[in-house]
Amino acid sequence: MKKRVLVYPCGTEIGLEIYRAVNKSIHFQLIGGSSNYDHGQFVYKDLINDLPFITDDSSKEDIVAFNQCILNKRIDFIYPAMDGVVYAFAKYRQYLKPVVIAPDYKTAAITRSKSRTYEYFADTLKTPSCYEEIDEIAEYPVFVKPDVGQGSVGTAVVKSSQELRYLLTKNLDLLILEYLPGEEYTIDCFTNSEGKLVYARGRTRKRIKNGISVNAVFYDEPEFGIIAEKINKQLNQRGGWFFQLKRDRNGALTLLEIASRIAGTSSITRNTGVNLPLLTLHLFNGNSIHDVLINPYDIELDRALYNKYHLSLSYDTVYFDYDDTIVIDSRINTQIMAFVFQCINNGKHLVLLTKHKGDIFAELRKYRLETLFDQVMQLDATEEKAAFIMDSNSILIDDSYGERLKIASIFHIPTFDTHMIECLLEEND
Repeated sequence: MKKRVLVYPCGTEIGLEIYRAVNKSIHFQLIGGSSNYDHGQFVYKDLINDLPFITDDSSKEDIVAFNQCILNKRIDFIYPAMDGVVYAFAKYRQYLKPVVIAPDYKTAAITRSKSRTYEYFADTLKTPSCYEEIDEIAEYPVFVKPDVGQGSVGTAVVKSSQELRYLLTKNLDLLILEYLPGEEYTIDCFTNSEGKLVYARGRTRKRIKNGISVNAVFYDEPEFGIIAEKINKQLNQRGGWFFQLKRDRNGALTLLEIASRIAGTSSITRNTGVNLPLLTLHLFNGNSIHDVLINPYDIELDRALYNKYHLSLSYDTVYFDYDDTIVIDSRINTQIMAFVFQCINNGKHLVLLTKHKGDIFAELRKYRLETLFDQVMQLDATEEKAAFIMDSNSILIDDSYGERLKIASIFHIPTFDTHMIECLLEEND
């Protein structure tokens, strides 16, 4: 039986990467958890909504209430998908029935605070100079950021004392740090149950949007591994985690932050064979992990917004056109193939309704498509497709506006052009 894993909050970049990494696992079943309506509602098939909101300053009572909400859901593991949630669940894990995928509280507390991280590693790693008073600053610009935060929220490059004084009137909790103008790197890591660092590999943060790396390539440097080992020795990390470095004015690697969770852009790591969320779940499930398999190819990741949809649509039969729909410019439309197999999984009746001029069966054999459809109906040029629509609880996919208009006006069924297939695809398939 699959172990049931609650991902909370499921709509964060972390929660969505956990979904992509674990959704097809034969060992774990993912359940999305949310306190608000977010993108997780469009991705996770199984959902627990309206959970108590958990963050850094949540109390024991909040955690007890959260646990009460999931008691009858047969949850085996909780996978926190936000820094503040990692911290809160690690702090009060004894009040949660499921196993929490997080390090011990000391590690979670250190990594949640930039100032505590810098203080803890001051003797072993290069950390940014931190200024207590404005008068200590000999050179501008400086960099300010919240002690506890995520992404780029509240951060700024400050070019003068006047600007700094103004910002501090708005937020006295900002850290005033040395400005680091050089390249920035993220190092994804995995520590096994014996505390051994099994994996550590760096990648560039070539383009950043709202504090999230949206373009990355791997960048190998021996010092990354040395720094990773030092961090791993001093903290009690378990499973997937990461840290970030930035070069100072002289090119020296300087610690920015450490996180006790996977990074959203660790999807590039997953696509070389190192699935950090899945490995982490196996580790907390009691499995020993001593090595990983890395595929030897170059890879570049670029991320952008993508679309998911909820449709109030029910149908039993799908009618497909062939030319310029199933095959376009002598190439199979792979997006529509994803929809075809989704329909097969869901038990839909598939009908090919085409005016293809040649031998359609030879054409289907050519593209290895001959077994996909329940019916293949080849019409001549004078026949109307509308005469062959037999199921009123159906939809039509056809690149021809004229065909779509005619059938929609007669049968009042939804019709779709090829560019609309994306709204028919279900994420959990």
